[in-house]
Amino acid sequence: MKSDQILAPSFISAFIVTIIAALLKINHIDYANTLLVVGLLLLTTFMILAIIEVTNSNKIDSSEKLLWVFGFLFFGTIVGFIYLLSARKRII
Repeated sequence: MKSDQILAPSFISAFIVTIIAALLKINHIDYANTLLVVGLLLLTTFMILAIIEVTNSNKIDSSEKLLWVFGFLFFGTIVGFIYLLSARKRII
């Protein structure tokens, strides 16, 4: 299975699961911690695939690749939205 088919669904599902888990955690409902871990694993999957995709790109230079990698590592969700909505078309 290609990373193209996994990248967007893993980000969207990570975002939705994390929001639902945070709401459950606020309301002190059971299994909220489990959902938070699942959301974190999905976000980690997205970040690893996106970093591999950025580093393998021939269309951008190495300084931009470095900025994308740091963005994914430190601002995962925000940079994920930016990457999927606008920058991915230019990079791959």
